[in-house]
Amino acid sequence: MPGVGVRVDGQVAGAGRCGWQMTGVANLCLGVIGLFPFFLLSVYVSNLGLAGGAPLGWTLVVVPLTVGYGALWFLVNRGLLKLTTPAHARRHWWLAALLTSAPTLSLPVGALVSGAF
Repeated sequence: MPGVGVRVDGQVAGAGRCGWQMTGVANLCLGVIGLFPFFLLSVYVSNLGLAGGAPLGWTLVVVPLTVGYGALWFLVNRGLLKLTTPAHARRHWWLAALLTSAPTLSLPVGALVSGAF
């Protein structure tokens, strides 16, 4: 028995709107958490030319943190994919990427609106 409420194809029985709402909330939260790895990665990339290469200390921190965050994002969204219908699987991944990047993309937009640039 695969589990209560789980069909043979792995999809959760009765999933639909709840799956989209959970995808939205989870990916917005992942986007807020992802601000820290994104900030460290942007500092790392901007300093590559100044330091004459990749500093080992930064590499040992930034690369595992970024890869770990990417793995967390993938595993969470793979689990949430079971709450959507198979016909909407491609939409799920696009929505997940868009909502995860929303907090990061809102920073320069907010700065432009407030006149900080």
